[in-house]
Amino acid sequence: MSAERPTKRILLLLAFLSVWAVAARAQTLTAELAEHSGMSPIQVTTLLANCDANQTSMKFCALRDELAAERTLRHLIDERRAASPKCGAVLAQKVAAWRKQRDETCQKSAEQQWGDGSMLSAAVAMCATDRTKQMMQTLSSNSCP
Repeated sequence: MSAERPTKRILLLLAFLSVWAVAARAQTLTAELAEHSGMSPIQVTTLLANCDANQTSMKFCALRDELAAERTLRHLIDERRAASPKCGAVLAQKVAAWRKQRDETCQKSAEQQWGDGSMLSAAVAMCATDRTKQMMQTLSSNSCP
């Protein structure tokens, strides 16, 4: 029974750290969005609380999702680089070229769909998020390019 207590404590500590890490990442994304927008973190948090509330909330949620996907992709590349510097360097070059193509494709696609409408930036961000998630799946399932 005494062996169970340290195990339970360790599991609780790990759960707490996981929740804290997710909350810290969300706070960092909120702070980054606040910095770019000129809004306070509280205003940004309010916008992110209900993504369907209005166009501004939709845009901020789309940008948050894009930032989160980009960070996850960078983390994946960093992991590959740590495991194999050569692989990481090749991967970073390929992803840089892919990003340029992704951004151009998403911009064109969003412009075709929205013109220069008020939701253009959200459409670009949603496209970039989807493409970034696809790239992460590709990289996760493949070995070094």
